Amino acid sequence: MGHGTALVLPGRAYPPVAPLLDLAGRALTEHGWDVRPAWWEAPADLAPADAAAWVDQRVLAAVAGLPGLPGLPGRPGGERVVVVAKSLGTRAAPYVAARGWPAVWLTPLTLVPDVVDALRTNPAPQLVVAGLADPFHDPAVDLGACELLALEGADHALVVPGAVRTAELHVEVARVVDDFLTRLEAS
Repeated sequence: MGHGTALVLPGRAYPPVAPLLDLAGRALTEHGWDVRPAWWEAPADLAPADAAAWVDQRVLAAVAGLPGLPGLPGRPGGERVVVVAKSLGTRAAPYVAARGWPAVWLTPLTLVPDVVDALRTNPAPQLVVAGLADPFHDPAVDLGACELLALEGADHALVVPGAVRTAELHVEVARVVDDFLTRLEAS
């Protein structure tokens, strides 16, 4: 029996088949989630002020055909939802927090106040994975109760010098995501 629906939200140039989202999607499937990746191509001229609304529209489109999702207009709810998002996809954090959905945030945009506020206020379990060499991450930001995996030297793609070391970091991320999903099952 499945656990519910898992929405996978990509980055601007990081589709659901890119390494970290692919690994997360595999872990979700192994844990019994119905994985629903969103596919999008962000306009090159997407202004930061418009990014949250643009992402929210894509999230609404991704869940429009799914029955019984909690927090959607006109639906009674009941099915569990978990979100895995990378970079631009983390602009959905306010939408996710408003529904109290648990989430895995890969390289969230912690320089964006709305994203940070949503991470702090979402009552559901959340995992944040960030690279400490990521120019879109502020390591000084208070992320509230979020579980945090901070990767020394990793950039916005969670890449470090050396193919083997990068692969090792990605394995570490996969393990942490798997552990998070195991704990989520028990809650």
